[in-house]
Amino acid sequence: MKRVVCIGGGLAAIYFSLVLSEEIELYLILGEGPEDSNSYLAKGGIAVSLDIADQSAHIKDTLVAGAGLCDPQIVKEVIENSSSILQDLKARGLYFDSNPSKEGGHSIARIQHISDQTGKFLVEKLWADLKKRKNTHFLYHTVATQLIIEKGICKGLTIANYLEGTCKNIFADNVVLASGGCGNLYAQHTNGIGANGEGAGMAMRAGLLLQDMAFIQFHPTKMYLEGKLENILVTEAFRGAGAVLRDNKGDDFMKDLHPLSSLAPRDIVSLGMFLNMEESKEKHVWLDFSKVDTQHFMLSFPYLFDAVKRAGFLSQEKIPVTPAAHYQCGGVLVDSNSASSIPGLFAIGEVARTGLHGANRLASNSLLELFHFAAKLASSEIIQTNNYGAGEDELISLKIQKPLELLPIENNLKELMWHSFGICRNLAHMEIAKGELDSFLPIIKNFEADYLFAKRLRNRIETAKAIAIAAIERTESLGCHQLMN
Repeated sequence: MKRVVCIGGGLAAIYFSLVLSEEIELYLILGEGPEDSNSYLAKGGIAVSLDIADQSAHIKDTLVAGAGLCDPQIVKEVIENSSSILQDLKARGLYFDSNPSKEGGHSIARIQHISDQTGKFLVEKLWADLKKRKNTHFLYHTVATQLIIEKGICKGLTIANYLEGTCKNIFADNVVLASGGCGNLYAQHTNGIGANGEGAGMAMRAGLLLQDMAFIQFHPTKMYLEGKLENILVTEAFRGAGAVLRDNKGDDFMKDLHPLSSLAPRDIVSLGMFLNMEESKEKHVWLDFSKVDTQHFMLSFPYLFDAVKRAGFLSQEKIPVTPAAHYQCGGVLVDSNSASSIPGLFAIGEVARTGLHGANRLASNSLLELFHFAAKLASSEIIQTNNYGAGEDELISLKIQKPLELLPIENNLKELMWHSFGICRNLAHMEIAKGELDSFLPIIKNFEADYLFAKRLRNRIETAKAIAIAAIERTESLGCHQLMN
């Protein structure tokens, strides 16, 4: 029986696993579970073109947002298949709201959503379906630390259970990276706890090419709560419903920066907010929802309504918001079949660079992308025919404590990435930060043989370095990569 190992617990991994033939043995490498994924936190929905006329407009919107770095053929392929994906999800028992919403960068309302917690409902339903399948082994509390490459072929990977402190090599005919993004590398982010960039770091160490890593998309509207770590994302659809960004003087500062004002693409809105906050020395701007009908707010955005009410902003009719690291636009370079440059290794979801996003993700194209490529890969002939598996599992004992010597690195990393590789970047600052990242690695390597935490931190630093190198090499502002003196 052929064996596939998939790393991830988000919708890319879940949907791939559901479409995969039950004749194939599947090992799913999970952390705590799907609730820790970015997919579960997705608020907006799926961008879907329901007719041919809108497909052309959707393609244009995507290419404009991507600032010239999208692969036009990939964009066309994904968008033309969007209605089929929606039909499949409905056939699986998912019920979307009757009225599509509009988000930043979209020329019309085409976002199919389920209330304002689309990701949560998608994950819960599809995860429940996956749990019924007999061919899937669920490895909880488990992370991947290294890919096993033999004679240029991916034969498997090293995995570790962080509760037991055990580590082993597991072999397979195919390995699928669906490990998510890297938002947790930043001090301000909207991501689940599993989005640490470890998958991209493993890939780079194995010799895989990462592309477009300079482009880290910042979501404009994370609710700003002084001294609190809670990540409350204010969906773009709320601006589509009439909420307006205003500075601390009450002015609509975005209206002079872009024709779409508060509904401009994410990179433009985030940059506008950042510059306004820098000038005013404030830690946030305001999202004015006084023009949003209260009944519509309560019924269409129940999660946000409850969060705003709990935080005490309902009566003020405005929410303090700040930009935050959201999704990476680049990743492991793959072809149109999700195959990497190493046979036997594939990448889907946020960890993959498919060519859809270019220099900036168009809102709600992310779920569309992962569903499209997860299904395409799972049903592909190569998954059925590859026969690379070999070897027996090898158990290794690891220490699960965090070495005290590595704690400063973990603590400094988030602030370093936020200040040096955030919304606005400065070449001199980036080069200094890159030197700091380089200095971390010799320290980590002293502990890597014995400590699981060191292995994981090494992968995070490698991803941070990939972002740093790509950002330094790109000498002109484009999309999510904005330079300043």
